[in-house]
Amino acid sequence: MPRPAATLQQRLRLVPFEPATAEGLQVNASLSWFISGRLTLNFEVLSADGLDILVLPPHLTDGEQPSGIRRDGLWTTTCFEAFLGLPGESMYWEINLAANGDWAVYRFTDYRSGQEKQTHPDSPQVHVRRWKHQLGLEASLDLSTWWPQSICPDVALTTVLDCGDKGLSYWAISHPGVQADFHQRSAFLKS
Repeated sequence: MPRPAATLQQRLRLVPFEPATAEGLQVNASLSWFISGRLTLNFEVLSADGLDILVLPPHLTDGEQPSGIRRDGLWTTTCFEAFLGLPGESMYWEINLAANGDWAVYRFTDYRSGQEKQTHPDSPQVHVRRWKHQLGLEASLDLSTWWPQSICPDVALTTVLDCGDKGLSYWAISHPGVQADFHQRSAFLKS
């Protein structure tokens, strides 16, 4: 039976699937989930060589990203993600966020099957901060219209970094398979 919770907070250092692609990079992620249905996600990318090695949306500015729209395929370039699973069930959700505020939320009935766009009434609030060697993204989402009230989720925080000519770098809490696969429930932290 799922554990009811008032708040869930996690802060983690993500690990790359292919360390050679990720040389000089570090990714930290955190979340706060509140019984009210509010989810706050924070991602921090540190780059020893500066942020120029990452492919980011054009014309990105610091601060709030009010022009973000729902968009498919965000994971094909730099993208910050959270996976939320119902404890003890196969159903889970995938949240994708781009640094420019673009977003998507999908619901799956089982491992990579039954995918549907999750109805989400409001765009997430996304804020971005950049420094020479650091990118920070904070997003806040109200999940109360579709997440079961008072149920603490199983969670996976993940990131895809587009390193240009070096390719995509996949970051997660863990990589239990032979391929980078953020959908594997065995990589979710249990509530």
